[in-house]
Parts: sequence; structure tokens; C-alpha cells
Amino acid sequence: TPQPRFSWRLQSGQRNVMQTTYRLFVASSPELLSKNRTDVWDSGEVRSDASIWISYQGPSLQPNKRYYWKVQVTTGTGESAWSEPAFWGMGLMGETRWKGRWIGMDRPMPWDSETMFSRLSARYVRKEFKLSKAIKEATLHISGLGVYECLINGERVGDLVLAPAPTDYRKTVLYNSYDVTSLLRSQADNAIGITLGNGRYHFMRQNYRTYKIHNFGYPKVRMNLIVEYTDGSRETIATDTNWKLTADGPIRSNNEFDGEEYDARKELGSWSETGYDDSSWLQAERVSIPSGYLRGQTIPGIKVVEKINPRTIRKSANGYILDMGQNMVGWLRIRVKGNAGDSVRLRFAETLQPDGELYTANLRSAKVTDLYILKGEGIEEWAPRFVYHGFRYVEVSEFPGTPTLANFTGEVVNDDMPLTGTFECDNPILNQLVKNAFWGIRGNYKGIPLDCPQRDERQPWLGDHTNGALGESFLMENGPLYAKWMDDIRDAQREDGCIPDVVPAYYYYYTDNVTWPSTFIFISNMLYEQYGNPGAICKHYPAMKQWMEHIRTEFMNQSHIITRDRYGDWCLPPESPELIHSKDPARITDGKLIATAYYYKLLQYMIKFAQLQLDMPHTPDIAGQLHHQQLAEDIQEYQELAEHVKEGFNKTFWNQEKQYYSNNTVTANLLPLAFDMVPDTEKETVARQIIHKTVDYYNATIQCGVIGVQWLMRELVRMGRTDVAYVLATHTKYPGWGYMATNGATTIWELWNGNTADPAMNSGNHVMLLGDFLPYCYQHLAGIRNAAPGFKEIQMKPAFELKEVGFIRASHITPYGKVTSNWSQTATGYSWEISVPANSTATIWLPNADTSALTENGKPLKQSEGLQILCQEDGYTVCKIGSGKYNFQIKKNISYGKGRKGLLEDDFICRKPSFPESHAATIVEGRRGIVAAWFGGTKEKNPDCCIWVSRKTKTGWTEPQMVADGVLDGTKYACWNPVLTETPKGELQLYYKIGVNVAGWSGHVVTSKDGGKTWSKSRALPEGFLGPIKNKPVWIGKRMICPSSTEDENGWRIHFEISDDEGKTWRKIGPITASEIVETDQVKFSNQKHKTIQVIQPTILTHKDGKLQALCRTQNNGSVATTWSEDNGESWSPVTFIDLPNNNSGIDGITLKDGRHLLVYNHYRYIKGKRKERTPINVAISDDGMHWKAAVVLEDSPINQYSYPSVIQGKDGKVHIVYTWRRQRIKYACLDPQQVEVTSFEEVGWKE
Repeated sequence: TPQPRFSWRLQSGQRNVMQTTYRLFVASSPELLSKNRTDVWDSGEVRSDASIWISYQGPSLQPNKRYYWKVQVTTGTGESAWSEPAFWGMGLMGETRWKGRWIGMDRPMPWDSETMFSRLSARYVRKEFKLSKAIKEATLHISGLGVYECLINGERVGDLVLAPAPTDYRKTVLYNSYDVTSLLRSQADNAIGITLGNGRYHFMRQNYRTYKIHNFGYPKVRMNLIVEYTDGSRETIATDTNWKLTADGPIRSNNEFDGEEYDARKELGSWSETGYDDSSWLQAERVSIPSGYLRGQTIPGIKVVEKINPRTIRKSANGYILDMGQNMVGWLRIRVKGNAGDSVRLRFAETLQPDGELYTANLRSAKVTDLYILKGEGIEEWAPRFVYHGFRYVEVSEFPGTPTLANFTGEVVNDDMPLTGTFECDNPILNQLVKNAFWGIRGNYKGIPLDCPQRDERQPWLGDHTNGALGESFLMENGPLYAKWMDDIRDAQREDGCIPDVVPAYYYYYTDNVTWPSTFIFISNMLYEQYGNPGAICKHYPAMKQWMEHIRTEFMNQSHIITRDRYGDWCLPPESPELIHSKDPARITDGKLIATAYYYKLLQYMIKFAQLQLDMPHTPDIAGQLHHQQLAEDIQEYQELAEHVKEGFNKTFWNQEKQYYSNNTVTANLLPLAFDMVPDTEKETVARQIIHKTVDYYNATIQCGVIGVQWLMRELVRMGRTDVAYVLATHTKYPGWGYMATNGATTIWELWNGNTADPAMNSGNHVMLLGDFLPYCYQHLAGIRNAAPGFKEIQMKPAFELKEVGFIRASHITPYGKVTSNWSQTATGYSWEISVPANSTATIWLPNADTSALTENGKPLKQSEGLQILCQEDGYTVCKIGSGKYNFQIKKNISYGKGRKGLLEDDFICRKPSFPESHAATIVEGRRGIVAAWFGGTKEKNPDCCIWVSRKTKTGWTEPQMVADGVLDGTKYACWNPVLTETPKGELQLYYKIGVNVAGWSGHVVTSKDGGKTWSKSRALPEGFLGPIKNKPVWIGKRMICPSSTEDENGWRIHFEISDDEGKTWRKIGPITASEIVETDQVKFSNQKHKTIQVIQPTILTHKDGKLQALCRTQNNGSVATTWSEDNGESWSPVTFIDLPNNNSGIDGITLKDGRHLLVYNHYRYIKGKRKERTPINVAISDDGMHWKAAVVLEDSPINQYSYPSVIQGKDGKVHIVYTWRRQRIKYACLDPQQVEVTSFEEVGWKE
């Protein structure tokens, strides 16, 4: 480029450091800079805080010349020292400065094959030359097509591999530049040798689908080696027909799909050194000239970026199988000893068959096999040069002797990009997925972003990275690569404006689809927002405008609907595990809806891009004024068109009667909501439809394809459903990212059902289904989001609301420096460590609006240097901070939010239990403190379900302690439904059940005399007695009344078990008569025997007049049932309903010390045809046990389930509640009943 741009980062340990001025020096030598002198450009002191993308404004720069620069800035703390000098080199800047010619040989050799499975041997070209003077510096400019390796005097030039980066060689050809001063010999003979591989130039498939696959020609090279002598003179060594060429070397074939074949017996010796006899070689020929413009490569290029050792090696049917432990992209380096003619064959695959052999069906026609033939000279080491593979497993065959792990090293090959992100949390699935994403993304960076790196495709499909590029930018500095890709897209655009779906257009796919080419606009926006670089927008705005006009003209109907779509919501989860694409119309989103929604979104970006350029300084000449005027007209045109598109979209796709878009797929509702196309009056309805379809209909799994999943997580967060987003990000059910991770994936699959789908399209390393997973991790979970282009301003608002997250540690290197966000939570608060880079600011959200609950580094906020309190908003204190490190301590505001007043504590008893499922908790306050118990294991009914106990201490809950294992007569059974109580003498009793199912339960008890620290051996209750079935006993003096029930062939019935001697002897009252109920449309009886109210699991309330009341869970009618006793439990009235909803799930209640009654239950009425929900879980209060009012909402997430509560009132009057949290953990809550607001269900909007 004739106008380089400069960027620098300020380093400071102080807070609130902002640049106020800068001064740039550019000089022709480092010596001048060291004297603070410049002979090229002095910017002068510029008053500005800008430190990225500063344009060079000096005189014209000279080709093939190095320039040195440094910068000095001033900040609020004064003037900085000058930076260390840096330099850049100019390219040749135009065709006229190339002396070298394109040389090679435009024909195959006799041993080559140009069938479908192309086999073309590498071409070797060499030249010897004499340098007669002392060398000052030397620069090599070289383009070897398709790929090359260069040696000078036997030494390799640079560390790039698979260079140059691929392009559409009809439009652009890239060259690389190297400083080769140290490789050359002054006043001596020198030699240069170049090996040419096929790459994408001589395409991997010849004479195959020629109508859609383009082949560019045979390998060729062009080179200028410019030597500058110490006396100031120059000499250029260039490619011409005086060079020598052979193709009869060791690389017999190199095909990106099929592998590389190397015969070491045909090695050429010291062919890149002087004195080599090349008399048998051919004369290099002038060859056809690529029509593309030759320009310098501006991306770092591909390198071996990491080496990994295989984890295991084992014998297989055909040899040995290596497991690298990671699906990687690159090649295998081998070390082998044998006789001349021995060989090693390496075949690669991502996964294995059930019998342990390689699974290669999903690689289709790609042979993915490397062959090395030994020369028989000691230990030989080899790795391919011009191919790469996507693999985790390698089949090693024909190996001489017995291979060991020491014979092999995996070399990871991808674009060399600085890593920019770290992310870690306390959820291992999330950590694995971020790791999988990293390996998948890096593996598909090959000078272009590929779709996959392993099968016979490996194409730069635009749709695979449309919004994925944003997430990728959090992991590595992908800006240069994507800026190059934007150039490729412009190259690929047809004269009519059409953009293909694959760029570079190695496949001829000009389908006039909208979603795939939209990448042009989306990624240009990403480059601006993430890197602060408007270059792609300004450079390619005319091309974007032309494409938008092409789509409008050709495919927009009179209703402003885009009628053209090619891929729909690609790769959505199908209805059958072997399918690639769904055939179910109910799952498939209308392509016209997708295309039109996308076009509307793109119009918003075009308005933004035009305004961005309009706000830039423009030249005062006529051309500048006309451009300025045109941008203003573009904005008006796009705004008007956007309104028409939005109106037409809603008229066409909104179903007013059914209150959803189109056929109510998640994507159909998601896109208009995400793109702000939904009328304000319908936004809440559309959001509910998305949640209903995702959570209720599809059991909280992902139901989007490539299109929908790009917007899913961010839109869930925006609508306030961070709970749903987190479940989708971490669950291990099909379909979802976690399902991939728990089924062996170490990258991201092409299909949600990648372990079962047809191998015709089933890559194990595609990144397109990542969607917005990575932005969710960094922007929401960690709270690192740009608030101004390039992160000049940062917005930091982590997902503090997610109770299941124990900690997040994340960092991201922005153009200004590293920003970190490390937060963790305890039962009572959060700790949050932040760092903001110099010359940036951040707006942060502290999750408590009470500033007295907030400290920074131990001080009140108002005393924190560099911090300004802006406002209190939605329960947060919003602050502005400058650069530096900050450490916040934040007390939780447990009671903030609707239905939360009165809550004092709200946390898990155990954040990370050692068993996956927890259920049916119970709680008691004994003389020595509060104790809770529950059953936990792999799953309810499984024999590993045991009874666990935890005690509440001043520092939190103790680690769970197993107190009952379910072993009876040497056989292990499941444990169920523990219930705790304390006897009048202070002994803790824990009643529980053992059995294979509910009907087969037997009752048991263990006891503790030290407050739950130690427990007795288990003792069986008398036969026929179960003890309290779920809820705590009520003590009337020394009488213990245990609410109990049975579930058997006689239906659901309650009874009461009474002991007057603390459990030594028992008697039973009941079963209690239940009233008959009338069948309705909602209440049907499949079993005609059970026409009475079916009730279980009673909880007992005590009334001031001495009456006892039991409230019960019911199976039919969807209401809580009740029964009364006026004689201390000796007899009970028939069971009847009360007007309180029940969802066929457990409840528990207490009578408070002030005489009121409190019930914990799910405020959800289950009737036939309605989904069985165990959410929300609520607290209601009543004066008489019959008429109830709303008090507290403990959980209201649509994610099931919150159930089986147990509640007590402590000695201090506080109410203590435990309940099942999604079957994963036990949640504890504490509330003050005197602070609770009690009101009618209707007034607070509790819906049944």
C-alpha cells in the first residue's frame, strides 16, 4: 500500500491513562531515528487520543525500501519516552518493477496423471549467481504458484509453509517478501532453489465437474531478488529462461485432497547449493502468465504453529493406529530407519469405526494418504511440504520394524495469528467447547477461512463464517485474514453485482443467494467494530452497494419480499438421526423469510456504512462533494426501502391469529426479533414463542441451523433469558454443542447429529454451527464487549445473574491492549477483578444499586481512583472507569427483583456435587444448627442413589456426606425421599425409603446425636410403615404425626403414621377417604377404579383453634387438595380441593409463629393437554389455609425443574427452604416473613 497505517499500544501500570497527543517519526535508517531525526516524515505534535490506524501523510514511499519509525505520546501523566524503533518494507508497487518472468513448464511429465485423482510431481527450479560486492541488505520477492518452498545456499528462506495465500489467480496473485541478507554470501557464488507444489493452482481434481471447478494451470514461479550493496548500488537476480528445471525429484505427487508421495531415493542432493551438476535438468520455460494482479501478501501467512505428540499407538488390522488426542490440522512428521525401498504409509481420519479401524467414509473421495519411501541411510526424518490433513487418528502401515510414539510428531499448520483471548470457568463442558472452537477455527485458517480441512471439499464457503468471524476474533487476531478475504470477495463479484457462495470462486456457485454473500457486509462491519478498522467498509462500499442493488432489482417482488434463497436454515437438526437435512416442513424455515429478514438487516448496515463515510473528512473538490452528496442520498434511499421491506415482511409472514411468524420455527421468530422488525406490541409475544418452542417443545435444545444459531444466544440474552442461553450452551443432550463434546468431538461438527448422520456430508471439523457461542462466552458470560469501534470504549456487564456459574476468568487483547474480567460468586457476594488497557475506558455494571454494598480494593467506590459513578439502573450501579486494574467486592442484593422482597439468602448447598442428579431435599433446625438432606446419584431409581447430608455453618454448607447407601441383604437399591425431624430430646432422625420403585418401598431411619455430624446405622421401620413420605412430621407434645401416602394398584392415597414414643412404636391412621370428582374435558380417568381425588405427599399445618390441616399433591384436576383433623390426627375429613394450582408435584408448608400459613409450591395448574411443568416455584401465604396470596417467586425460569420443596421456620423467625434445582443441585433460600409483600395472584400477575 502506498499509505501505510500505524498503530501502537500504551503500557502503563497507572490508572486513568489517556493519550492526549502523539508525534510520529519515519526515517530511512535506524541511525537517524536514534538521533531523533527524520528524513521522511515528521507528523508534528498531533492533539488526538487516536492510536490505531493512523495514516501515513508524508511524501511518496519508494518501492523495495525499508522505513523505520517510532512514536512518542503525551498523557495526563506527562510525556512518554520514544518507542523502540520498528520498521516495515515496501513491496515492488507495480508490474513495471518486476524484472523476473513467470517460469516453469506448462505440461505434465510422463509419470504424472491428470485423471480425477490428479498426480503431479513437484517442479524444482534452480539458479547459481555471483554477488561481486559486499552486501548491505537483500530482499526476496517471490510468488510460487500454487505453493512453494525456497532455499538459498541450502538454507530455507523464512518459516512460511503453503505460501503464498490462495486467491482467485485470475484476479489476484500474491507474493511474499523476505529479508535474506543473512543467507547470501558477499563477493562469492550463491545458489537459489525453489520447489513448486500444486496448491490450489493445479486443482486437486482434474477433468471432474469442470463446469463448477476451475483449474488455473501448472505450477510456476516469479521472483525478484534485490541485493543492495554497501556502496549503494543494486543488483537484481530474477527468474528467466536461464534457470534450470526438473520434475524428477522426490515429491512424486502432492494433492491437497489425496496426500503427498515422497521417494527419498530420488532426492536431488545439494541442488540448492553452488557447484551442483544440473546438466541433466531441463531449461526453465516462459509460461502462461496468470491474469491476476500481482501484489504483496498482507497477512502473516501459514506456519507450523504448534507441535503435539501422539497419545497412544496400538496394533490394527492394517498396521498401527496413532491417536493424537485432538482433531488437528497439519501433518505428521516421522522418524524411521530401514532399507532403501522400504516405505511408510500414513492414512488420516477424524474418528474410528466401532471395531477401532479408521473411519474414512465421511472423507468421500479424498485419499488423505501420505507415502514416504526410504533411501536407507540411517535415521530418516520427513514431513510433507505441500499438503495438509484434518485428523485425530493416523493409520501407519508398511512401517519397517515396530513403531513407537517417539517416531511421530504432529505439526499443527495454520495462519500464524497472535492469540487474543483466554476463557475459563467452572463448567467443564463450556471449557471443552471453547477449546473445541479454538481448534476448529485455527484448523480452517489456510490463507482463507475454509469450511473444513479434511475431505474432498475444503472450500471457503462464505456462509460458514458470516457471524462466526466475530467470535473467532475473540480467540485470535483474524483482522488481516478477513480483510484479505473481503478483497477476495470483491474480486469474485460479477459485473452484474452477483457474489458467489464460495470465495475465491474455486467452485462456480453464483446462486444469487442472500445469506452467504451477506458475509461481505457482516465481516466488514466486524472489522470495524472489533478492530476499529473502517478500511474494508470504505474500500468495498461501492461493491456492496452494487450487490444490494442487484438483489433488489432481480429478486424483490412488489411486496418487498426477496424471493430467492438457496440454503435456508442450513443443517438444522433433522427429525431422524441418519439424515443430513430435515424433510419435515414443520422444522424448515421459509427461505423467503430468511432472505428478506437478512436483506433488511443488511440495509441497516448500509445506512451505518454510508453515515460512517459521511462523517469522515472529505476533499473539498467537486469529486469529494459529489461523493458526500451521494452518501446522503444512499442513506435516505436505504431508510425508505428498509421501511417498505419491514412492512412487507410483517404483512407476509406474521400470523396475527396464531401470533407467530410463518410456521413458528425458532429461526422464523428469531430473525425478525433480532433484526428489530417486530412491532413493539408483539415483541414479548414473539419472544415467548421462541422460548416455548426451544424449551417446551424441544426440551431446551438447539433447534436452529447455520442461520438461526448465529443470532440465538445474543437474542436470548437480550430478551432476558440468560438462563435458557446458558442451558443451551452447556447441556449435553442432542442437539447441542455439549452433545458434540460428550460424544468425542474435539472440534465442532458440521452437523448436530455428526455421530449418526450419513457420511455424504458429515465433517468432524466445521465451525459454521458455532453461531454466536463464542460472543456469548466473551461478551455476556465474561462481560467484555466493545462500546466503541476497536474497544476504545468497553462495556463490561458479566452474567452475574447466573447462579450456577461459580467463576469466569477471561481476557481479550484489543487493539489498545489486554482487557480482563475475572469474577466469582459465593452465597453472599461477588468478587470481580478488571483490567482496562491504557488509552481506553470502560463502563461497568456492578450488580447492586446500593453503593454501600460495593467496595473497590477495600475502599468505598467514591474513594476509588479513576472511577466515576454514573447512575443506578435495574439493580446495578453503573460506573465509568479509566485504564488500570480494579478489584471489586460486591454484596448480593438477594431481594432485588419482582417477587423477591424478603429474601435474605439464595444459593446452592453444594455447587459441584460428585453425582449428576439431586432431588427431594429436606431441612431441619436442630439444637446444633440447620441440617439438610436429599438423595443423589446418576438418576432417580438407580441403585447408586444414596442419602446425602450437609450442615449449615457460619462459613457455608459442609460438603455432602453420605449417610445411607441403600444396601439390603447385600444388594444395593435406590434410596428415596429423606425426611428430617428433631425429637423433643434433641435427636435428629432421618427417615428415608429404599426400593426399586415407589410401590416397593420400605421405610428406614438413621439418627444423629451430634447435630448431623455422625449418624447411626440404618434401622428398618416396622413392615407396612414408611414414615413421613416426603414432608416433615408435626410434633404435638410427644406425638409425632408423619404425613404419608402410597402409590399402588389402589391409586394415590394418603394416610398418617403416628408415634407417641419418638419412633419406637407406630400406628397408622387411614387411608383417608377422598371425595369423588366429576370428569371434564380436562380431567379424564384412564383407570375407572380411580374416580376419587388422587393425592399423595401431604404437608401438615396447625391452626390456632387446635385443628390440623393437611395440604396434598394431586394427580388429577390440577389443584391442591386438603383434609382436616380436629383430634390431633386421630381422624381426618374427606379430601377435597382448594382453589390453589398444583402441577402434580410436591409441596410443603408450615404454620408461622404469627399464626399465618406459608406454602412452597409450583404455581402452575396441570390439566390434560398442558405441558407438565415444575416451574415456577413460589411461596404463598394464607391466614386460614384455604385462601392464599402471592408472596415470593423463588424461581421463574422456563428451564425445568424446581420442585420438591421443604420448608421450616427457624428459631429466629426466618424461613428456611430447600428445593430441587433442575435435578442437578439442591438450592437453599432464606426469607424474612415479616418483610415479604403479600398480595393477590392477579395483582402480581402469577399465571397458572
